Amino acid sequence: MFTFVRISAVVLAVTANCLAVTAQGQTTVPPVLTTGPYPVACTNVEQDFSRLPGGETAEMYWRGDASGGKERYVDALLVSPASALVSTFVAPADKDLYDRWAGEQVTYVFLACYPTTTTNTRTDYALSGAGVIPRMQRGSEPPILPASPARLPVLLYSHGYGGSPLTGNYLSAMVAFASWGYVTVAPFHGDLRYSVFGPQESAAFQGRAYIPIWSEFVAMQAVRPLSLSAGLDIMLSRAEWRDRLDTDHVGAFGISQGGETLMLLGGAELNYSLSDFDRKRVTHDTRVKAAVGYLPYFGVDSVPAFGREQAGAQGVTLPFLALSGSADPIAPVNVVRAALDRMAGPRGQVLLNGQGHDLDPGSAADIITWSLAFLDAWVNGNASVKRRLTQVDHVDGGLDDRKVMYIDPTGSGGTPGPDLNQHGLTGSWLEQASAGQGVEVEVFPNRSTGTGSAFLGWFTYDTVVGGAERQRWYTALGQVITGQPNASLTIYQNTGGNFNAPPVTTGQPVGTAMLSFDSCSSGQLSYSFTDGTGRAGTMSLTRLTQNVTCDSAAANSTNADFALSGNWYDPATSGQGLAVEVNPNSSAFFAAWYTYAPNGSGAGAAGQRWYTVQSTFTPGSRSIPASIYETTGGVFDQPTPPGQTSLPIGTATMTFQSCSAATFSYTFTGGSSSGLSGTIALSRVGALPPGCTQ
Repeated sequence: MFTFVRISAVVLAVTANCLAVTAQGQTTVPPVLTTGPYPVACTNVEQDFSRLPGGETAEMYWRGDASGGKERYVDALLVSPASALVSTFVAPADKDLYDRWAGEQVTYVFLACYPTTTTNTRTDYALSGAGVIPRMQRGSEPPILPASPARLPVLLYSHGYGGSPLTGNYLSAMVAFASWGYVTVAPFHGDLRYSVFGPQESAAFQGRAYIPIWSEFVAMQAVRPLSLSAGLDIMLSRAEWRDRLDTDHVGAFGISQGGETLMLLGGAELNYSLSDFDRKRVTHDTRVKAAVGYLPYFGVDSVPAFGREQAGAQGVTLPFLALSGSADPIAPVNVVRAALDRMAGPRGQVLLNGQGHDLDPGSAADIITWSLAFLDAWVNGNASVKRRLTQVDHVDGGLDDRKVMYIDPTGSGGTPGPDLNQHGLTGSWLEQASAGQGVEVEVFPNRSTGTGSAFLGWFTYDTVVGGAERQRWYTALGQVITGQPNASLTIYQNTGGNFNAPPVTTGQPVGTAMLSFDSCSSGQLSYSFTDGTGRAGTMSLTRLTQNVTCDSAAANSTNADFALSGNWYDPATSGQGLAVEVNPNSSAFFAAWYTYAPNGSGAGAAGQRWYTVQSTFTPGSRSIPASIYETTGGVFDQPTPPGQTSLPIGTATMTFQSCSAATFSYTFTGGSSSGLSGTIALSRVGALPPGCTQ
């Protein structure tokens, strides 16, 4: 059951019905209420709006608007600065990162919202324009906190570029987290004091070596995480707070630019050079145990936030969950994923289908449910929630959300899966709900000590139903490393070929994927396409046949029949071939044949063809007669539609001369290649696996 319990020193206050999963394998959970069990109060940011000159608004000061050559910041409006949360610190003397603010004092004001009691009768504070701050302290009034727990968890909150804790829906989100038990601390970043250029315009920097607005944009980004740390510091310096905050349980939540801010807070390196994409670490506040980014801005394709190919995110261990919008032009899904793939800690990505780059109230339940779960797992160390996060992929109601990747390298989500660096994972895998499409896996173990590679052939369909012209196939390649529970892969697509004839084709990268295995017979493949289709998701994989040599706990066994399993091709027509499984335990032979239409070279993706080749197998035999099947009418990664058919359209014989040479003879009697026949001389792809003796 995916639950939280009333907060003590280490857990949040939430009700027992939150995120209830009633069965071990359930993947959908009901949403959490956006309002938790606690009433909420906030610290003093009382302002004198009569100080505003004509033509100016309070929001200009909240945002740090510097238009007209005038510097504005919220501290100029505070009625009781000594009673507010205010910090002044010196920015590091690094011109690359902080431009003209290097070595200079910078000032920040903070708003903290926190769980209070039903006896707190302080009045709400009406803001200039619209909105209220609930039960806001005035003057030197101390916070009114629940008697228990003795110490409360903390959530550092970073709003988007050009916003403020009081702007739009930012305050509502702060109050929601506080109602679930977090002391939520947010700086008024005052971004416009530093840069009038934000994420929306960042792509325009491409190709410019140095311009003042770029260096100001870098400074704005670099100082943001320092202000978050300063917010925690100022809270801990105040007598009314220092003994009530649990610094062992500090999380963070950021929106848009705030998502990048949390990555920098966790030690990611910031790109500060347009010409070379040079990068530097800004800070690393190890007090922060986990972070969630909503529509997190990690740069754009042309100007990634963490350097070329997001290399500055390499090895970051901060647990991070990205809630990304599938239609977000400012924080593209693939740019976020590129950084996540480089990280070393627990991390995940949830896609909100159709979500652009805005705070959509319709996604509130999705945001709070995913965020509370991830924070409870990694801030509070809730082992049960860690396990459930590996299973759940959707929150009911709200927007159409779907978890597309989740990696827990600590193994705390359950029993560690098998070592990926073993040939035993080679074989045929499918998602049972979408039978008629699947994945052929081959692992080449220990190409160097402790490191191998995984090669996948993925036979599937277009996103719309059709005949053979709607068949699609992809390949994927990446490293597998002993001790790592997942493999990052690049997805490729080959087009422009002809059936069993030149030209040689070369795969073009069209996306990224993450392969992991829970056991020797189950796993998952998360994918994200960068080809403009926006396709992203996670497939639960089940082994089609019995396991032969995979072992989760002991040294891998070998089997001479199974060792023939793998990828075979004709070098003269490279770019097409067969992925073969020879399974003595299931007495089965299965192959996926990736090829093209007879005149497919000019048809693009519509010229791709794939067939399956199936037969029984007698252990020890090396010549295997089989039937060829053509399957059509399916839809990419969707449940099997009623009109999908799989028909026998020919015969074949696979004959192994040795571990590295074979012939494949075929005759088509139907289907899109009807009338074709021939024999292909095949060579093995890659090194021979352990146990191959012929």
